[in-house]
Amino acid sequence: MRGLERSAAFWLRAYPPAWREERADEVTAVLLDLAPDGARRLDARTALNLLRGGVATRWRQTPPVHVYLAYRMFDVRVPVQYREWVRQDITGPGHLRRNLSGRLWLFVFTMYNGIAAGFPAATVLWWTAMAVALTACLLLVRPEVAVRRRLQRHVRRRARDEPRDVGGYVWVRRPRERVMAEPGARVLVVLLAVGAVAWSVAAVLAPTRLSAVSCGPACSELVAVPRDAQLLVTAPLAAAAAVGLAVAVAVARRCRRLLAAAPAQPARRLVGLAPHAGIAVALWTVVIVAAALAEVTGEWVLSLSALAGPVCLVLLPSALAVWWHARTWGGLALVDLCRVAWTGRPVTVDELDTDLVRAVALEAR
Repeated sequence: MRGLERSAAFWLRAYPPAWREERADEVTAVLLDLAPDGARRLDARTALNLLRGGVATRWRQTPPVHVYLAYRMFDVRVPVQYREWVRQDITGPGHLRRNLSGRLWLFVFTMYNGIAAGFPAATVLWWTAMAVALTACLLLVRPEVAVRRRLQRHVRRRARDEPRDVGGYVWVRRPRERVMAEPGARVLVVLLAVGAVAWSVAAVLAPTRLSAVSCGPACSELVAVPRDAQLLVTAPLAAAAAVGLAVAVAVARRCRRLLAAAPAQPARRLVGLAPHAGIAVALWTVVIVAAALAEVTGEWVLSLSALAGPVCLVLLPSALAVWWHARTWGGLALVDLCRVAWTGRPVTVDELDTDLVRAVALEAR
């Protein structure tokens, strides 16, 4: 690419990506024809005109401020005339960054309130753990699936008077993607095992607990006090483990009975875990262990472990049974095992999914 072409491409970036995709080559050819011989960059007047036209084009296509803020901050659907802008926003580069930055206000607001209330260390630790957990959840989701679900939420036609296409893109039917049963169940077993061990140890070793004290007539407040009775913690853990084993037996019977009669899935395509699922599992492990250590060291009062430990002990045996059957029965999705294990209902046949594709590409096929 010559210097003049690079200069034109630079100033044309002021226009929206969809506009550049359709007209950038044509405008670049015109600029090259009109430029004087030997020019290596656009003159200041032409560059400013391109910048002004790009900003004006973006301004015309962007929703009003109140619609834009509602979409960014609360994920509200925009009016029909701005669906093409939403499609470009969701499918364009940096979609995840824009989606998260629009909700950053909630993170900052709650952290500020916690620090202003006099709990700076605990508040920062808590929101750091929540940020890492959110990142881990995003890494567990396949990017193309996340984009497709947001398109279906914001762009898909919901009323008869709405247009069928969106800026040259149309909705088509496609097989529904489901995560394979064995790798998904393996991740579930690993996370539940880490949670059961870490939070059970924290529940046993935590030095403080919450207690209600009187602060006046008809008034009480929660304060941290030294923990005294060990039996109040170990008894729920033992009971949860016993209940988990009993539930696992029932889950194993359901799987043996219902998975043998699983129907064929012509509208389904099995996929593996997300590309960064290993990093997500590692981040979740760090969050769980860090939360348990915070309670063991007394930085947090015994609260999360008292509930999360028994819950993990109840669910872990059933997850092991589901993982065993996932290795035994091939061709199943994780959603099938969860449906059979937790609801006792048979596997249902998936319907076709929808996706937004360019109409020209569809006609070419």
